[in-house]
Amino acid sequence: MDTEFEHFLTDISHAFTGNDLEQWRARLILPFSLITKLKPIVLRTEDAVAHNFQQYRLAVEMMNMDLIDRVPITLEECPDGTWLGTFRTRMLSGPNLATAPYTSTALLHNIDGRFRMSSMLNARGHQDWTGVDEA
Repeated sequence: MDTEFEHFLTDISHAFTGNDLEQWRARLILPFSLITKLKPIVLRTEDAVAHNFQQYRLAVEMMNMDLIDRVPITLEECPDGTWLGTFRTRMLSGPNLATAPYTSTALLHNIDGRFRMSSMLNARGHQDWTGVDEA
């Protein structure tokens, strides 16, 4: 499952720099929760996912970000069949960090050999960059 975790991280990273909502959506389970330092956000519908994705895309454009690099730290199988995947994220604009690196953990579900996440702890809300509050 380590290889699948790496594929998962690549997919969720490239979705934003490649402006590929479908790639992002293919790795989510609804309702999807993002736990940020400001507040938890729950995306319950396809429209909510699309709106949230576009706000992150706005942040990517505002910061002139061209690389999101996520590196696996740990992957732990839970007794209920889910997995906890912890990873470090770096966001780069050319050779420069667009923001300080940070560590997050995703609650992952193995569906037909592919990880999909239902929650991300310590997600970075786009609000810091866009000024748009998530309803």
